[in-house]
Amino acid sequence: MTRAQRRGAALRRKLGLSGRVDAEEVANIMGYRVERLPLVKQKEIEVDGIICVADSLGPEDSRWYIAHSLGHKVMHPGNQLWVYRNTLLGYRHEREAQDFAHTLLTDAGEAVREGLTRSLEVADYFGVPEEFLRLQAPLDIHGVYGAAE
Repeated sequence: MTRAQRRGAALRRKLGLSGRVDAEEVANIMGYRVERLPLVKQKEIEVDGIICVADSLGPEDSRWYIAHSLGHKVMHPGNQLWVYRNTLLGYRHEREAQDFAHTLLTDAGEAVREGLTRSLEVADYFGVPEEFLRLQAPLDIHGVYGAAE
């Protein structure tokens, strides 16, 4: 488990979260406000404590991008735009934010306890986009998340 995954899972445990996580509520608890805006090129952006998500996103994508933004706040404080323009850390930071979002919003142990074995079932249960779930989650011994549809 990566450092970002440990941080996301720890926050999930600390807040006593299970099932579908209300990412906006988590953001509020952490001191951020969430607003939906007509973003064209970005899916999310954080400015002055406000997480802005594209108003065109559905509930699953919105939940994911809010958690992704929280991952950046937890893992990478500071000006992310500067980091992307002036360093080679962009990919690493994106991956960490995705890892954080994944473990904040889903829990493989809970999926196993619920008897969920297919990625579509897991995505529906936790209310996250299946494509992100499949990209982020490694296969475990039970085949959770990676089973063919």
